[in-house]
Amino acid sequence: MILFADSGSTKTAWLLYNPATKSRKYFETVGINPIIHHHEEIYQKIFSNAELVASAPTVQEIKFFGAGCSSPERNRLAEAALKSIFTNATIEIDHDMKAAAYAICGSEPGIACILGTGSNSIFFDGETLVESYAGIGYILGDEASGAYFGKTILRDFLYHLLPQEIEAYLLSEYKLEKNTIFQLVYKEASPNRYLASFAPVLSKFRETDYAQVVLQKGFTEFFDFHVSCFENFQEYPIGFVGSIATTFKPELEKVAAEFECTLGKFVTKPIDDIADYFISKK
Repeated sequence: MILFADSGSTKTAWLLYNPATKSRKYFETVGINPIIHHHEEIYQKIFSNAELVASAPTVQEIKFFGAGCSSPERNRLAEAALKSIFTNATIEIDHDMKAAAYAICGSEPGIACILGTGSNSIFFDGETLVESYAGIGYILGDEASGAYFGKTILRDFLYHLLPQEIEAYLLSEYKLEKNTIFQLVYKEASPNRYLASFAPVLSKFRETDYAQVVLQKGFTEFFDFHVSCFENFQEYPIGFVGSIATTFKPELEKVAAEFECTLGKFVTKPIDDIADYFISKK
């Protein structure tokens, strides 16, 4: 049995594949990120899904792709937590950008981007992956991600810069209060997930000038830092993984046109595409 995992900061999608029957079984847990979570937290997040844990003795191979899995030290941390549960499995840990490239590009050249809770990009020439080195996290980067847009909304709320109807909505639906915001952003675990929880506000108020300006600014910055960094970027299709990309596809297409780029595949949940790529190689 082969277990595939695609983990962002918000959630992890798991796919258990049986090569004998070609059957697939799906699981979901909270996101795992070794930059933010230590061994025990990762262990507990996996253990929260009893059905997934029950399948552990049958798993012989794990391919885990995750946000934050971009250094040997962090990958060892994630591997140790997985090994404590999936004791019979060989484990391969790698960055979620590689999974995005396999899901979007397959074996063809292209630029693969993630626009979810976080953001990043990678160039794939059909064989070799070239990272953009722009994955610097939600505090310094993550342009056009859910965390980026949520941070913009909360900043404008605290500065009283939001349109009245959006401010009223946040007060009513989110019960926002300055001290609570500070607590959840500066002192609690996973503040990037908290920030990203405000991104749907842009969808609700999509037709307002405010939302359109924020979206255009964010996507323009994304193309500036994460797409145009690649040589001859206009010659390749640019595909996207993540809910932000699929939700705001028209706004993204508009900015892509300004950069004279051609958009490729959009994938909301890439776990099947990731599995298909590796199964086809066997």
